[in-house]
Amino acid sequence: MNLRAYVSKLDWQKHLRDPRTYGVLEILSYLWRTGPLDAHRKAAFRWGLQLLRRAYRRERPVVWTNVYTPPELIWALGGLPFLPEVAAAVVANMGRAPAFLQAAQSAWYSTDLCSFHRCGLGLALADLAPRPDLVLATGHLCDGAVKFLEAAAEFYSVPFYVLHVPYGGGAREVRWLADEMAALAAELRPLLRTDQRLQARVARNSNLARQYLVEINRLRALEPTPWSGQEALTYVAVLFMALGTPGGALFYRRLYRALLTRVRLNRPAIPRQRFRLLWLHFRPYYPGEPLSWLERERGAVVAFEEVHNVTWDPLDPHAFWSGLAARMLGNPLWGPARRRAEQVLRLVRRYRIDGVVHFAHWGCRQSNGAVPVLQSACAGAGVPFLNLEGDCIDARNAGPGQMRTRLQAFLEVLEGRKSGDHGRR
Repeated sequence: MNLRAYVSKLDWQKHLRDPRTYGVLEILSYLWRTGPLDAHRKAAFRWGLQLLRRAYRRERPVVWTNVYTPPELIWALGGLPFLPEVAAAVVANMGRAPAFLQAAQSAWYSTDLCSFHRCGLGLALADLAPRPDLVLATGHLCDGAVKFLEAAAEFYSVPFYVLHVPYGGGAREVRWLADEMAALAAELRPLLRTDQRLQARVARNSNLARQYLVEINRLRALEPTPWSGQEALTYVAVLFMALGTPGGALFYRRLYRALLTRVRLNRPAIPRQRFRLLWLHFRPYYPGEPLSWLERERGAVVAFEEVHNVTWDPLDPHAFWSGLAARMLGNPLWGPARRRAEQVLRLVRRYRIDGVVHFAHWGCRQSNGAVPVLQSACAGAGVPFLNLEGDCIDARNAGPGQMRTRLQAFLEVLEGRKSGDHGRR
């Protein structure tokens, strides 16, 4: 690398760490003129800029945590949530993930580890992520996240906490987890302060977002569907980080209005929708991923993805910790794999699904371990099932061409079934 390129790289990294960068971009975002079909994109973009500006400026304590930790927990404690896994998806979408994956590999982190976590560690090693004041992991869904966040806490020399989530989902387990959250809030009081007014405000924002998300999911059951799976899985970051904030509620309100307008104007997300798919787990986030090809060129639209299914009740401000505990324990991805399989079949019926695609992300033992149960359930219901092996962040683990080949073969199966149905008629 020559001197000019090296200096350019340093300047780029410096600007990413500077809160003024995000303040300027936030101001410029007001010049972004959006129509009724895409105003939600501006809301999500501006909220992300605000979060980064506040985190780098350290307006509140920054709390690193993992995906599926309810963001309302961090907001109600008075912290700013930062999810390295979400940051990994963002840099992968920008085509920057290989550099950070290599940084983690150079520091002797195994390539067998989940690339979400390896990329997050690479961001830490490059000193680009907002520095945490503490790290909080939840011990459900992903064992790898606990170890990854423990390594991050050690790297930054900050306190590390783990919420141990019971395996069951009954009233006793809810009380146990709620008490654990309350105890955590009491222990963190010198750094993070919470009170009933803050909890009530977070619950109100969360419930408003939930209300709109329920309506959004109702619209997605229409044929043709007004929202594409590629966009939906891109904005899943809002679900993981913004619930409990006014920005999160604003995003889902604008998204609902945008989808409602698309339905009224008969302007679906994908003009030609031949097949309706249910997508399990996340999607590849690097450039050249196959999902855009699948939807726009092959007409196989992802009508729904399991991650956006609303499986929790509105939060009660007077029983805030119990509500969060019930939400975590009620997640169909937690507990016996048959719970997840039962949810898949319910979604198949609700969204009139032609085929189910499970994206087998490299290194994700939790999701991949359930594949035999999911496959058996779909076979019993007569629903075609594809286990698509790949990697959400590291394109080297499965190229888009290979995935397109497998998807094409799957579409041929769906085409044969559709032709057979027409023949019987």
